[in-house]
Amino acid sequence: MNWTEEQKLIIDLRDSNILVSAAAGSGKTAVMVERIISLVKNGEDIDKFLVLTFTKAAASGMKQRIQKSLIKAVHGKEGNVTHLRRQLSLINKAMITTIDSFCLDLVKKNFHLAETDPDFRVGDQSELSILLQEALDEALEEEYEKINDNDSFRKLVEAFTGNRGDEELSQILLSIYRFILSFPDPIPWFSENIDKLNISGEELKNSDWLEEIKRYFLLLLYGAKDYIKRATEICLEPDGPALYLDILKQDMDLVDDLIALLETDMEEFMMVLKDFKAPKAPPFKEKDHPEVDPEKQMEVGGSKNNKSLRARYKSIIESIKHELPYDLDYDKYASEINAMHGTMEALRDLIIKTDKYYKEKKKENSLVDFNDLEHLALKILRSSETAAYYRRKYKYIFIDEYQDSNGLQEAIINQIKRDDNLFMVGDVKQSIYRFRLADPDIFISKYRSFLNNLEGSHGKAVNVAIDLNKNFRSRDEILKAVNFVFSKIMTRELGEVDYDEKAALNTGSEFPGSNPVELNIIHKNASQKSSKENTDEDKEDGNLKNEADLEIESMETAELEAVFAANRIKDLLKEETCLPGKRERKKTEYKDIVILLRSVSNWAGIFEERFNKEGIPFYYDGGKGFYETLEVKIVLNLLKLIDNIRQDIPLLSVMRSPIGSFTTEELLEIRLEYPKEKYFIGALNKYIAAHEGESAQLASKLKVFKEKIYDWSYRSRYMHLNDLIWDILTETNYYNFTGALPNGKIRQANLRMLVDLAYDYEKTSMRGLFKFLRYVEKIAKGSEDRGQAKTLGENDNVVRLMSIHKSKGLEFPVVIICGLNRQFNLQDMKDKILLHKDYGIAPKYVDVNQRIEKETLARTAIKLKIKKENISEEMRVLYVAMTRPIDRLIMVGTVGKLEAKHSSWKRGHSRFSVYKGLSYMDWICGCLFDRTSFEEFIEIMKEGQWKNWKLNMLTPYDLRLKTEEELNTIDKRIASMKDFKNRENSPYYREIGRRLSFKYPFMTSVNVPAKLSVTDLRNLGNKEFAKLRYHIPGLVDVFEYNEKDERFILDKDLKGADMGTLLHSVMEHLDLRGNLEKPGIINTINQMKERKLLTEGEASLAINIFAEKIETFFKSNLGRRIISSKIVYREAPFVLRKGAREVLKTLNEDDLILVQGIIDCYFIEDGEAVIVDYKTDKINEKMNISSQIERLKEEYRDQVILYREAVEKIGGLKVKESYLYLFSIGKEVLID
Repeated sequence: MNWTEEQKLIIDLRDSNILVSAAAGSGKTAVMVERIISLVKNGEDIDKFLVLTFTKAAASGMKQRIQKSLIKAVHGKEGNVTHLRRQLSLINKAMITTIDSFCLDLVKKNFHLAETDPDFRVGDQSELSILLQEALDEALEEEYEKINDNDSFRKLVEAFTGNRGDEELSQILLSIYRFILSFPDPIPWFSENIDKLNISGEELKNSDWLEEIKRYFLLLLYGAKDYIKRATEICLEPDGPALYLDILKQDMDLVDDLIALLETDMEEFMMVLKDFKAPKAPPFKEKDHPEVDPEKQMEVGGSKNNKSLRARYKSIIESIKHELPYDLDYDKYASEINAMHGTMEALRDLIIKTDKYYKEKKKENSLVDFNDLEHLALKILRSSETAAYYRRKYKYIFIDEYQDSNGLQEAIINQIKRDDNLFMVGDVKQSIYRFRLADPDIFISKYRSFLNNLEGSHGKAVNVAIDLNKNFRSRDEILKAVNFVFSKIMTRELGEVDYDEKAALNTGSEFPGSNPVELNIIHKNASQKSSKENTDEDKEDGNLKNEADLEIESMETAELEAVFAANRIKDLLKEETCLPGKRERKKTEYKDIVILLRSVSNWAGIFEERFNKEGIPFYYDGGKGFYETLEVKIVLNLLKLIDNIRQDIPLLSVMRSPIGSFTTEELLEIRLEYPKEKYFIGALNKYIAAHEGESAQLASKLKVFKEKIYDWSYRSRYMHLNDLIWDILTETNYYNFTGALPNGKIRQANLRMLVDLAYDYEKTSMRGLFKFLRYVEKIAKGSEDRGQAKTLGENDNVVRLMSIHKSKGLEFPVVIICGLNRQFNLQDMKDKILLHKDYGIAPKYVDVNQRIEKETLARTAIKLKIKKENISEEMRVLYVAMTRPIDRLIMVGTVGKLEAKHSSWKRGHSRFSVYKGLSYMDWICGCLFDRTSFEEFIEIMKEGQWKNWKLNMLTPYDLRLKTEEELNTIDKRIASMKDFKNRENSPYYREIGRRLSFKYPFMTSVNVPAKLSVTDLRNLGNKEFAKLRYHIPGLVDVFEYNEKDERFILDKDLKGADMGTLLHSVMEHLDLRGNLEKPGIINTINQMKERKLLTEGEASLAINIFAEKIETFFKSNLGRRIISSKIVYREAPFVLRKGAREVLKTLNEDDLILVQGIIDCYFIEDGEAVIVDYKTDKINEKMNISSQIERLKEEYRDQVILYREAVEKIGGLKVKESYLYLFSIGKEVLID
């Protein structure tokens, strides 16, 4: 491979810490792999490397690339082949992984230093969220009990809770708790910053908070200067209002004076600001200045124009006055901050208590979360011996995506690094995970310090920063567009990095042809007349057009952009695309195209619906709405009933659904008969009781429904939840029913996902249906909510839609970025308590006695800092989006009032304009249409080419054609249906009706299984055969026996079937001619254990429970007869064919059923057979034993009769006697 000079330097440099600032598409992964291979070829062992990546997928991909390179080196005999082959054997042991996996491995191996359970597991996110909420609730409850003795806590509650509960306070606590966990020492950091609230006026005067506010004022003042400069430029134009030039000069001098004062004397600045008054502009009369364009005069300083440039600059000055309303009274500002110190201490105590309880709960369940792993790893590494061990172990440390590290991860790395063995690679322009508490400042500060190139003892630079800015992914037009935008908007102040020549992207690959970047602007509120599609032909088609217009006008922005994207995709499929470095072009396929959105919430569903209409295969991995699908809600409501039937909404939901099949009229009948019952179940019970014994169809239907609920409720106590849900779906036929509905495959897939969710739940530490419902509720409310099931995968030939965050690290031939004009989300600036890693904590000032709240100077400063950081983050997100495409970049945004938007775009891309920008569209168009008039802008859009960009203006009416076609198709279908309805009936009408209304005459046979076991027949009773159609074996638990309690150690009671199976197994393997006393029986059981016929627990159980009882059996009269018999059959299987009516009289007489079973034992005595059936049923010896025995005889009589019939029909033997042997009391019972 041909490496660039910078890449070769990175690969070959040794004995230095290297920080690589690798721009998008610069081949950083390939360089990193090549550096590792180069070191290995020079004799290094791969297991001495620690390679940390951001995701498991990236780690797996990295390992595969290294492996392939090693195999290639072995085949090419590049270096010591024996050494290289050894590396191939070591590659699977090499620590090429994520930081979380590294910490997990470290904690597992040093659990004793972390003081944690060696068998811990990483908890499920929802499981951990529930435990954290429980810990918080307990901490709050404890504080509430002593609220009268804790004034600070009382104020906290009053200040930060709503009128209906403390949910708002809970959310604040959880948010703060998660934030501080990103620090190496969370509680000390929090305490230290709360103490900073106890500040004096003098300390506040020299604080970082005030410096941040001053920087903001400076930004505003430069914005005011921008307005004055633009006004001056307009005045200097040939038809500009030159009479304002002098006054604008005075305006500029005033603002310059304010800037100078702000940088030197804040008190004087505030005094001058308070008295600020802009000079009055000279009067303007149009007749006295015929050479002046009136519109330009209005734009510069028209007295009636509140949006003139002079008016805007003056409004900026006024806004600064309102930021500091106390004439810079530092003591007053400090007192407001101090007032919240006690309240924040109460908050800290509550978080400490929550943290304590949360850790205890995790310890009880042997759980950790990912934050725990990192904190425990740091705790372990703070042991000097352990840290020294890992420093010796890892000769080289590689960190990928370094820009996404946080302070805690940095602290871990600092514990194990040597002086010169770090290799860090990343791109701060792609740091887009601040919401996950990533800290790009770590990368930025290290990059700036590394530029100093400090020399080490070997004469080389110890710390080296290298830039990779050659892009090998995208075509030149895309890279130039990226450079064009970001060179204008990204600065150190807004963007946290200067986008200069070192940061700019250089072309590394050649592409045939030319594909300029497209910007499409949809003018949402354009009048119909402005549409280029508004032709006479359209006017003639009055009715249709009116319907189309109504639909178009109701379209939201997402719908418009979805229509645009669908149309554009269809056009793209007719074109060709190409990949980097390849001259030949290929036909564009669906899978070549991706749609990127800043946020997919509320948009993905609209795009999916539109693409389905257009017949475009579509895939979106994510989203929400799974728990809102009808089929899932109905099953969850049924589970709520099974848990607690006294819930009216779930009860009515299920009864009205296909599961209950009750009509609204039936439900009304029940409620109207008993209107005073509090719960509907009460009315239902009374209705059943009132109509007991009558032939009322509704009462019997209600009774069956209620019995089903109680049956499932009983089964929920011992069944696995996923088995229970699957049983419900099959027994009710609801699974099949959903499959017959529109989108049936997706609906059934949703139900399977619910079953899988139940399976995953049971892997957690939680148990029971109630907790499962809470678990689901937590997922549905939180960020873990999932999208509906998919029938297409992302690897199919589909158009993919994803968020820009998910696209990071990926590349696509064609990228369509939608939603350019969606406003930035700045909601985190509105939190009542703001946090910042550098500026600490800042709550609103709240006076609970006077019921007032307001901003403090500290909170204002943090809010301004957060906004700057959010703007920087949004810039980086846009950078990631624009650097994903290989061949085509298409962008689209929708605007409402175009002229008003243009008025902000034409002001350009100054720092102030960028700061005030509300969307990506504002930034991009501010770069493209700087200093253009609205008329020029419209002309540019009509021409379609500007500054090497392809531009396109669309209105909703330009997208009308598709909608009209859809409506036309619908109208044709409706007309066709009406025509069919009005036609004369076919002569075959009756025959068609007869066939369509056909009812299967043997419905009673539908649910009859082909084969039944004897046990099924015994358990059937009056239950439906349908329950026997789908029999899914449950998972078998391995039982332990507690000798003290004489019980299995299990969460549920044992079934008799479990006991019986074990006894039958032992009875089958005993040697009837051997030692049948207790020692011999125990010896047989141990042999069975050695032969793996029994587990250790089962063998222990058999010895403790059955050994003595089996000995008693063989000493009994019946046992001795068995021993004496020369022919004994044990566990003898049989299959009998019986008429269905013999099994149940209600069945069809022509049906046949195969009955299968196993006879425990029968022996031949005097030429006749004697049947013995072993029973482990419990007999309560405190009650009447005879009555219990009679009950068992009746219960098992039919079963024994079947055994007798099998022996006589199949064996050709007469059965002399049939016995039950009751092991619980050691008694034989003759069955007549």
